[in-house]
Amino acid sequence: MSEPGAPTRRRHTARWVAGGVTVVLVVVAIVAATRPSSQATAVPSPLIGHQAPALSARDFGGQRISLTADRGHFVVVNFFASWCPPCQAEEPNLVHFAFEQKVTGAKVDMVSIDIDDSTAAARRFVSQFAITWPAIPDRAGQLASAFGVASPPMTFFIDPAGTVVAAFAGPVQYGQLNSTLSAARRA
Repeated sequence: MSEPGAPTRRRHTARWVAGGVTVVLVVVAIVAATRPSSQATAVPSPLIGHQAPALSARDFGGQRISLTADRGHFVVVNFFASWCPPCQAEEPNLVHFAFEQKVTGAKVDMVSIDIDDSTAAARRFVSQFAITWPAIPDRAGQLASAFGVASPPMTFFIDPAGTVVAAFAGPVQYGQLNSTLSAARRA
């Protein structure tokens, strides 16, 4: 014989389980909606609208690199470190963007600046991602300091006159690079 009230207990248990599942789903949805984005965020850098800081250094290959020499072209300056997971995530976007600019003959130069890293690790990073543009070591942190970079990745767009037109903190996406370049060309 069945115990009196057993169907009622089962219904209550089912309601509690359904309610618990609903609460868990709501919490997961809230966390997913409010978690940090996996793309860069435009930041209000004090450099925007001003001349880019002087950048004159030797890349890992010993070549002298200077932003002054790049006048007349747009320049994308990206700060990275080999140990930085967001830097690793963004690098394929930078490589794709650089390739597209080269194929179309656009006047866009790229410069990567390695901060807070060993030379060996930075060279492996450059090799791993087949970076074809200059990569500069910034062992003393002078370039990062001049650009106001506290941690990588950070990306700056510089117009042909040498003025900083945009700054991004976090892993920049291919679409962000293209849309920023398009907006800068229109300005």
